[in-house]
Amino acid sequence: MSEAARADLYNGLSDLLGPERAETLMTHLPRYDPAEVATKSDFAELRTDFAEVRSDFAELRSDFRSEISELRTEMTTGFAGVNERFDRMYLTLVAGFFVIVAAMAGVVFTIL
Repeated sequence: MSEAARADLYNGLSDLLGPERAETLMTHLPRYDPAEVATKSDFAELRTDFAEVRSDFAELRSDFRSEISELRTEMTTGFAGVNERFDRMYLTLVAGFFVIVAAMAGVVFTIL
C-alpha cells in the first residue's frame, strides 16, 4: 500500500468514523515496504537453504557417530591394557605375600 493510498484510506475512515477511531484503526494496519514482502521464489530459496543445512547436519551427525565409535574402540583397548596391568600387579602381590609368609614361617621354625 502506497502512502497516498494509506492517506486516502485514513481520510475516508476519518469521515466515516471520526479522526480518533480512524487513527486507532490505522495503527493496526502496519506500514511495509513492498520490496520487503516475501515471494514464492524467496520461499523456494529458503527451502533450498534448509535442505543444505539438513544435509550438513546429517554429515555432522555421521562424523560424530564415527568419532564416538573410534573413541569407544580406543577406550576398550586402553581398559584392556589396564586390566592386564592389574592382573600382573595382583599376581605380584599374591606371590609377594606368599614369600613374606614363607620367610616368616622360616624364621618361626628356625627359632623353635
